Amino acid sequence: MIEIFIKRPVFTTMFIFVLVVFGLWSYPRLGVDLYPDVELPMVSVTVRYEGTAPEEMETLVTKPIENRISQVSGIKSITSRIQEGYSQTVLEFEIGTDPRQMASEVREKVASIRRRLPDDIDEPVVQRADPSSSPIATYTFSSKERSTGEIRRILKELAVDDLQMIEGVSEVSVFGAGDRAIKIRVDMEKLQRYGISFQTVLDRVNSANINTPGGKIKDENNTITIRTMGKFNSVDDFKNVVVANYGGRPVFLTDLASVEDGWEEEETYSRTNGVPSVMMAVRKQSRTNTVEVIDRVNQELEVIAERDLPPDIHMEKVDDQSRFIRENINDVWFTIFFGGFLALLITYLFLGDLRATLIGGLSIPTSVIASFFLMKTMDFTINNMSLMGLSLAVGFLIDDAIVLVENVFRHREMGKDPFRSAADATKELALAILATSMSLLAVFVPIGSMGETIGQYFKQFGLTVAFALIFSTVAAYTLTPMMAAHWLKETKKGEEGASRPQWVSKILDNFNQGFESVRSFYGEFMKVAIGHPWKLILISFATLVFNIFLMPFLGTELQPVYDSGEFRVTMKGPSGTSLEQMKKWSAPLEDILMEYPEIQVEAMFLGGPRTPVNEGGINVKMVPSGERSRGMLDVMSELRRRFAGEGNMQINVMTNQGGRRDSRPVQIGLRGNDIKKLTDYANELAEKIREVPGASDVEVIGADPEPEIMIRTDPLKASRFGLDNGSVGRMVQYAFQGKSTGHSYTIGNNDYDIILQVDKADRRTLQDIENLPLSGTNGEFVRLGDVAEVQLSSGPTRIDREGRQRQIAIYANTNGISPGALLDEIESKLIPDLNMDMGYRYKLIGDADMMNRVFGEIEKAVILAIILIYMVLAAEFESFTQPFIIMMSLPFALIGAVLGLLVANQTINMMSLIGFTMLLGLVTKNAILLIDCANRARERGLSPEEAILEACSLRLRPIFMTTLSTIIGMIPIALGLGEGAELRQSMGVVLIGGLTTSTLLTLVVVPLIYLLAERRKDRQRVNSIS
Repeated sequence: MIEIFIKRPVFTTMFIFVLVVFGLWSYPRLGVDLYPDVELPMVSVTVRYEGTAPEEMETLVTKPIENRISQVSGIKSITSRIQEGYSQTVLEFEIGTDPRQMASEVREKVASIRRRLPDDIDEPVVQRADPSSSPIATYTFSSKERSTGEIRRILKELAVDDLQMIEGVSEVSVFGAGDRAIKIRVDMEKLQRYGISFQTVLDRVNSANINTPGGKIKDENNTITIRTMGKFNSVDDFKNVVVANYGGRPVFLTDLASVEDGWEEEETYSRTNGVPSVMMAVRKQSRTNTVEVIDRVNQELEVIAERDLPPDIHMEKVDDQSRFIRENINDVWFTIFFGGFLALLITYLFLGDLRATLIGGLSIPTSVIASFFLMKTMDFTINNMSLMGLSLAVGFLIDDAIVLVENVFRHREMGKDPFRSAADATKELALAILATSMSLLAVFVPIGSMGETIGQYFKQFGLTVAFALIFSTVAAYTLTPMMAAHWLKETKKGEEGASRPQWVSKILDNFNQGFESVRSFYGEFMKVAIGHPWKLILISFATLVFNIFLMPFLGTELQPVYDSGEFRVTMKGPSGTSLEQMKKWSAPLEDILMEYPEIQVEAMFLGGPRTPVNEGGINVKMVPSGERSRGMLDVMSELRRRFAGEGNMQINVMTNQGGRRDSRPVQIGLRGNDIKKLTDYANELAEKIREVPGASDVEVIGADPEPEIMIRTDPLKASRFGLDNGSVGRMVQYAFQGKSTGHSYTIGNNDYDIILQVDKADRRTLQDIENLPLSGTNGEFVRLGDVAEVQLSSGPTRIDREGRQRQIAIYANTNGISPGALLDEIESKLIPDLNMDMGYRYKLIGDADMMNRVFGEIEKAVILAIILIYMVLAAEFESFTQPFIIMMSLPFALIGAVLGLLVANQTINMMSLIGFTMLLGLVTKNAILLIDCANRARERGLSPEEAILEACSLRLRPIFMTTLSTIIGMIPIALGLGEGAELRQSMGVVLIGGLTTSTLLTLVVVPLIYLLAERRKDRQRVNSIS
């Protein structure tokens, strides 16, 4: 078969060209994203019950739903989050479960208990939870001439609908100001003066603002529709509503209340660079191209700004994932090209022949480009993980080709013609090339097949490398021998040097002299080593044991923090703090941020749809990394020190990376039934964590009580007026919460709420609540305080539940120590010191839990890879024992990996562990080349000692070539060059360190173990004959 590819160069060229053409055709059609588009089997149940306190939401809504949906099979975890008027329960299923089918089953379970839930809740919404639904772009709009409410109205009328129609956009949300509304503010004193109840006003407004169908009239020729028209067309229509008659004259709405076409009361607020603003967040649909979606949104916004928006409205981009994705992808491509260039340079230094170097180098672009076709077939995207795989693969894609070209050179030196030397060299290495490729595949396939969430993310990484590896192996059996036979020139001694610049020849001569000196020293060393094999083997293993003892000095974390150019400052004031007070407290923080030349935009926000007004944050966008002198982490560390003295609020500085809701890597959940005990335990643990050096941003989540006013209706007193708890509660809700009336106010195509509420001056104290006028079914007027007890109390602002138990969480950042070290301290010392009662326990949650699960999955992948490598080698060498000899090189990779991480100040994280898993395949290739060559020498009748010395001499050059090309190709990754490179830096460090030590020790230990095994085999053969 090999001769066919060599003899038919046009056929071989077209065969490879087909793969390249398909790859080039596929590349523009690949989606572009930051990370792989992962579909996690998660289903959420969301219920809204406006105005209901968290504890009531838990009892009336959350618990019944949890109890029922827990009967669905395959559930991995149940998590609930409860706030005022809001409950969301999230079910996570085992990987591989169909989330659509699970959503259908959960929907049926929820429907079966709908009658047990309160009648006036919004209908429960059951849907698949989409982790890619977080905003991909955030914009702020500000004006020095307009209110934020006016800006919001303009955006909703002129921009939101157009943006929502863009292909790939799932949702466009606007926040930072109240929506437009008709506000009716009722004066309590006037109600009492006229003896009119609050619900009377509500009933009159509702009954007047309505169009009612009246049927039809018919005659012999026509049919005419009848309608009673009452829908209001202006604010004056509201003012002229007759509420009652008093002393023989009508009482109009304007006599009792103010009517205004204005904005809903602020429950959220934002500022951009110190100017009040409105924020707009854009979310994308699953499996869409993030960069293309953002580009379309940006283009549409430019058109809208030029065509429709008033010139005084200024727009800023606060968060734009496309910028980081583009810079990251460009940097990875640079890493690929630069790494490939360095690998070719090493090859040229060894071979000294430009054509031979280019023949070997063709395998890199051929393999990478052809991989795009399989990536498109598998519905992969161009993202951090797939490109990281290609950038790492560049270092070893050239290995098979350069080993083959070097062997062709050797056969040429024997006097063979080009055709015969290419054919014989390829046949001689066919088994070794197949074994090394299969060993690498035995590593990357388990990486791409891991379970848990990490498996979803690393699937594209592992399989993309596997695709490139397959195509490089195909090229090594087809393109490389054909090019070597037809394009390599037979150069006489001195002829090649004459065609090169003198300085190049001098460099090559010096390099080859240096290599020959190394080869000579290595040969002499192995002659001595053969006489003392056990001593050297024991010394090598002692070095390994010493490095194992160094491992506890390495920190652990889920993933390295990288410089994305975006971070946030979170703020939390005491419960009950007003929005106005939070505005004042946050202003100095914004001033501090704007002092930094590295910061381009800061966007502050307070409150939100499910966030109380005493909580908020500041989104920070830095100038591009090339235009600033300091990294993001340095700026964040300095800000932590400066904000430490702010006593009014709890302030945390954190990245936008990491967990679903909070990026802090240390997260502990305390569980139990008594919320007071849980709160005490959580606060005690938080104080202990704050005392640990290196712990920062420590916060207790879900334990802050909020002041609240409790109204308890007296059933006997209320019944005298025809009232009950439900009717009283509804009136209180309308009066003080400002609930929308039953009918809306229409302007053009837009419907706006009509909000009826007690005037602001009449809802400040408990007495104002007690004085709320109610009327019973008999029309008799009564004060709320006459039928109910009104008292001040407190209750939780938020309730978290995990596994159908209440949970309070403690979050923390680390500064100067690794998250794993802090978690070890917490689990081994701090939590045992709490002495929690029976029934109370802790659990790692968030990124802390994910770290343990990820490390467990990687451990399984390592075990599977070792088993597969053994099976591949046993099949290739037709031996049960020789694979163990080859695999003796695996432990020695650990020495360099540990030393590399210590020197580079890196941690054990999922990236460095994946790098170590990759080493399993990379380090075996050197041992395979040695053992394969030694086996051939033994077949020719050489003794074990002679076979070892010949294999070490012949295979030293290809081993050095492949190892150095791989190491040099990974230097850009290990140096952390480019946007987001810190994420993959530890992987490069592990690979370079592990390859260095394993290669040096493999060249000594593996031949000596082979020698001992062959001597033993020879003795057994002699004994069997005798």
